[in-house]
Amino acid sequence: PHYLSDASFLCTCALALLAMPCRSPSVGRGIRSDLRGRLPHYLSDWVRTEGARCTVGGTSTIASATLFSYISSILPAVVIGDLLFASTDGQLGLPEVLLSTGATGIIWALFGGQPLCIIGVTLPVAIFTSVCYILAQELRVPFLPWLGWICVLSGIMHVMLAVSGAVRFVHQTTAFSCEIFGFFISLTYIWDALVALFTPILRGTGLEQPPLGSSMATYQARESSAAFANLCLAIGTYVVCMGLHQAQSWRILYARWRSLLSDYAAPLAILLFTGLSYIPEVDRAIGNARLAVPDEIGFIPSFPHSWFNPLIPGSDASDAAAAAVAAYNVTNDPNKPPRVLENWHVALAVPPALMLTALFFFDHNVSSKLAQDSKFNLKKPTAYHWDFSVLGLEVLLCGLVGIPPGNGLIPQAPLHTRALATITLEPREGGGHREVFTQVVETRWSNLLQSAAVLCTVFALPVLATIPQGCLDGVFLFLGMAGFAGNDLWERFWLLLQKKEMRRPGHAGAGVRFRKIRSYTLIQLGFVVCVFALTKLPYLAVTFPLLIAILIPFRLYVLPKLYSLEELNNLDPAPLQPPPYDKLPSRTPPATTKGSAEPEFLATSNARTASAIIVLRADSGDSSQARDGGAGGGQAPAGPERV
Repeated sequence: PHYLSDASFLCTCALALLAMPCRSPSVGRGIRSDLRGRLPHYLSDWVRTEGARCTVGGTSTIASATLFSYISSILPAVVIGDLLFASTDGQLGLPEVLLSTGATGIIWALFGGQPLCIIGVTLPVAIFTSVCYILAQELRVPFLPWLGWICVLSGIMHVMLAVSGAVRFVHQTTAFSCEIFGFFISLTYIWDALVALFTPILRGTGLEQPPLGSSMATYQARESSAAFANLCLAIGTYVVCMGLHQAQSWRILYARWRSLLSDYAAPLAILLFTGLSYIPEVDRAIGNARLAVPDEIGFIPSFPHSWFNPLIPGSDASDAAAAAVAAYNVTNDPNKPPRVLENWHVALAVPPALMLTALFFFDHNVSSKLAQDSKFNLKKPTAYHWDFSVLGLEVLLCGLVGIPPGNGLIPQAPLHTRALATITLEPREGGGHREVFTQVVETRWSNLLQSAAVLCTVFALPVLATIPQGCLDGVFLFLGMAGFAGNDLWERFWLLLQKKEMRRPGHAGAGVRFRKIRSYTLIQLGFVVCVFALTKLPYLAVTFPLLIAILIPFRLYVLPKLYSLEELNNLDPAPLQPPPYDKLPSRTPPATTKGSAEPEFLATSNARTASAIIVLRADSGDSSQARDGGAGGGQAPAGPERV
């Protein structure tokens, strides 16, 4: 009963902040400029696919991109939902992740400035939420209301950053930060998978008494059998995923079939091994080790409670929510009174809200930047400030509902743009070929449809419940190992372990003295270790986004003192400065010569930044082929080839 008053109060505060009179002419200038640039194109985002008309080919491209984006979004959502269910003792799970991904994606497709960016719950958000749950348990704070206040305060901070124009600093992001962030994400995927697979084998579940109706020896035997069965399924899923992921390099089948196998490697592997898991002996060994979902079908939360998150301390709704959590028995000590939201809990939410804002400032804006990379030759202008304010309102709404917040997905966002593009292959000097994006269907339909499909997946939870835990762990391993592909930090890490005569020509950083390459790589690895270790420390883990945000000023002000300009241009080219506000709306593709889709310096910088994070697809024209001179790729085509 109190939710409407809570929501109206918070929404009024947010709208008052947006409508607050600005004394400085620069305050809100970025948002106004974004709206002037994007509003004239809003209708064309819905009714046009190619230039000034809607074509059958453009509609087919939208349908294909919708399916691809749905598959690439739903699998990480399932994996992250399972991770949250285990790390929050069932207070958050797959239904909340699907609702957050689908609802925020629909809002973004309708009101976002750049609809090509895909929104969803990411692994860093899952880590952050898990750390907040641990803190809530230690401080005896009600988790869901506290998380709601973190999201509400963070959403307001998002809007303030967008209004102040601070979003322009995202243009300072280079491959240095992206490689570290991508390496950290891959390492976390692999670590979580290995822990989930080997902990039951080495330690068991830790139960001192067996379940009723079975002896301890029988229970331990079943436990070991399930652990080894899931390990075998994980290994099989990982091997098949990696094999299909590399189908582009096969010498059999047509190029279209190889591309389909590579794009849908993970779902095909899950289908295969989920089917194999129902072989009677394997099914008996696995037991109940499958994806945990609610018994009911529909918009049902992970445990019985209202979707509306009570945020007013001392209200009747807050007391009822505390009683629901206590009845579900997810508190540390059920004998103690329920944890009720208090006033000091709201103040305690400010530091985590700052950390969440810092995380989204980096993660979301980099995702949006990659989706609008200049190599795609987009015709419509950017809207970074408006988009970040819309994201802030979405985070605020997630807090009101009590679900994990979402932001721009990497690599789904740039892959979505690629799926909407028309690509030609042009010969490259020295052999091989390069991809040139001649046209992109800049539409809102594909994002809207795939988000609606993700939201409707809540009605297919019984189907998802058939997936064995081992298959999800195998997908974790695949996402982690595939994330290293195209990351120059991964390549330079192996260079440190190789003899001089074994290093191939044209490796990452070639042309720079090797001791400089070694020191640069060790600095990046040091940051990876610090961020990863920080996420494992109690109480301090919530501050890991701050260390990620420090990467940008460290690159701008510290690295130039350690390396010469020539060395940095080779190891990590500096980004081009964004145009002034008054030139942002008029976005026209740069003048290019025949056979070149973008200026050479910009192409090199953007390719290196994007290759640090885009992991789910091995593009035929990435930077590694350029260094190899097309080795292993066959003869270069004589002219442009339609893909």
